[in-house]
Amino acid sequence: MASESPNRIVQVDGRRRRPWALVSQENLLNAAVEEIARVGFAKARLVDIAKRAGMTAGSVYTWFEDKEHLFQAALEHSLSEQLRKNTEAFAGTDIKDSFLHQIAVLVPRNHVDDHPTDIQQLLIECYYAAWRDQRARGALLEGIEEHHRMFVRVFEGAQRDGHLTTEVKASNMASFLLAMHTGLAMLTLAGAPRIPDHEWPDIYVRIFNAFRP
Repeated sequence: MASESPNRIVQVDGRRRRPWALVSQENLLNAAVEEIARVGFAKARLVDIAKRAGMTAGSVYTWFEDKEHLFQAALEHSLSEQLRKNTEAFAGTDIKDSFLHQIAVLVPRNHVDDHPTDIQQLLIECYYAAWRDQRARGALLEGIEEHHRMFVRVFEGAQRDGHLTTEVKASNMASFLLAMHTGLAMLTLAGAPRIPDHEWPDIYVRIFNAFRP
């Protein structure tokens, strides 16, 4: 097979790019995830993120217009990676209800992770930044709402299949579960004991039994 031409152009986010440039973008996103998880959104600087990625600060702007949009992309990138890891981690478990499996996949940590994940830290930073920084909220709110919609879609599907009551809105159940996991992540990051993994299946079943028809 002929090798791919280094001059070939592809469309990425509405911009014309060479394929090799995608590697630089992924390195930058990974660096942003690591830096924001390490120092927080408020203290994260583009120059430090670029340095961590082995790039110049100016090159960041070829991909993202400011720190807020880089943060949004880093959050989406990290969430996508966690979803992939969770799908693999829960593939061999004995969770029987399909919607319980879908919920477990959406949680920003799984039984294979032995420490708080970057996505847990980024999500909390995201909520805080959207609360405290009006400019950040404008860039981050879409990502926050889409994360919530992921949970809503699972609950709506479970309601259609008759697994959950329709007397409680899917959006309310989604908010409840998302808030529970966010709060637990904050407690863990603050040093509080984490609920052992082997106790979660029973907790899940008891919670969702309350929402059965």
